[in-house]
Amino acid sequence: MSHDTSTAPSTSTSKKGIGLFGLIALVVSSSIGSGVFALSTDISAAAAPGPALTAWAISGVGFMALATSFGHLSIHRPDLNGIVAYAKEGFGPFVGFVSGWGYWLSIWIGNVAFGVMLATAIGYFFPPFSGPLTVGAVVFISVLNWIIVLLVNRGVEEASVINAIVMTCKLVPIFAFIVTMLLLFDLALFTADFWGNVANNLGGEGAPGDVPTQIVNCFMVMMWVFVGMEGASVLGHRARRKSDVSRATILGCTALVVIYVAASVLPYGYLSREELMALDSPSMPYIFQHAVGSWGGAFISAGLIVSIFGAWLSYTILASEAMNEMARMELLPRVFAEQNIYGAPTACLITTGAMIQVLSIVMLFSEAAYQFAYSLCTASIVISWGLAAAYMARYAWARRSEGMMGSCILGAFATTFLVVAIALSGIYQLMLCCIAYVPGIVFYAKARREYGETVILTGHEKIIAAVIAVAAVAAIVMLATGAITI
Repeated sequence: MSHDTSTAPSTSTSKKGIGLFGLIALVVSSSIGSGVFALSTDISAAAAPGPALTAWAISGVGFMALATSFGHLSIHRPDLNGIVAYAKEGFGPFVGFVSGWGYWLSIWIGNVAFGVMLATAIGYFFPPFSGPLTVGAVVFISVLNWIIVLLVNRGVEEASVINAIVMTCKLVPIFAFIVTMLLLFDLALFTADFWGNVANNLGGEGAPGDVPTQIVNCFMVMMWVFVGMEGASVLGHRARRKSDVSRATILGCTALVVIYVAASVLPYGYLSREELMALDSPSMPYIFQHAVGSWGGAFISAGLIVSIFGAWLSYTILASEAMNEMARMELLPRVFAEQNIYGAPTACLITTGAMIQVLSIVMLFSEAAYQFAYSLCTASIVISWGLAAAYMARYAWARRSEGMMGSCILGAFATTFLVVAIALSGIYQLMLCCIAYVPGIVFYAKARREYGETVILTGHEKIIAAVIAVAAVAAIVMLATGAITI
């Protein structure tokens, strides 16, 4: 892994690096994009308060285990930079590519989801953008996409400073919402149909199903709102101190769990589940407007706009860094390893911006663009998360005699949680992601030849590639027959 350490000095001599607060801001701002503002509607559609709290307990423990695994890896393997390096070190170059390509896919697809939601938020003030995605909205998304690409191209550390400011601004309306929900909380309303039994007895579209079904139905949206929590790990090589990466990841994830649970569960004590389900998405502006008056909707919508900008900025940084790091690990062609005079990977940024541009146009033809985009984003990143957690378990197991058994258990638990959650709630989305892996494998093969490798894929790597190809073909067939809908 000599490429990791060889690039660090040049970065540290020209830049001061990202400090602890900047790294925490990256974790929080990357994760708090649009999802938290739509949580009330999305969660209430899936579950009653009891199952929702149960699902949050499971997800919270799972993601804290994942965050702690990232933290431990940053301490024990400071020579490895981010989740792609963990997968490569633990399971070989092709699995490293699988992790990195999935991560890159998830981030830029997430930006498309942000773009769609941003147009919806602006539609609160500008009616032509309200409702389904329009050509005008796509033009706006496209212009903002390239502005952010140009901004990040001026330097990642500088962009992280802007990101910290954005995080502070956008948390104000979220905390105002949470405090208001606490003040208006009605325990009797909250517990009136705690497990959804009444709604099930009444039947109809509002019936959430049995408790296990409700819990499973929460997982995809809960995983979506944690996308980005690995941000400090991805930018670990740009941190002022390596020890800050662990602290930032754990502190940031803890803050996220508290914010998400409060924002999604407290509204059950203000409006009934049926009323929450009936709200437009994103629901937070409408709930706050109902609570404090017409100014509340505008206040939250403005916060949503700032929030999406911050998350979009963070995601653009993370996507370009992921591609750049993959190229430095010889998993992508050399052109993606180059950086400009500001230390930014221009080729990676342009490629990422181009993909966002293309998918934004494609989203004009989707009936549920936001939900489709965030589901694909979540399915893609679970691959990367799971491989990193599995490496933590493997690394710690080999050193269990050195007191790392606890880290092994954490890594194994995080891996199991992610595998079970995606298998139960997002297997079709995972299959769709395999379609996007096929051209990626071509890039990987080109890179291996470019770096002089005579063996492109080993025996077990060929099996993994074959599984991906079969899943991609199956997904295409299921799309053609209507078994999978977009």
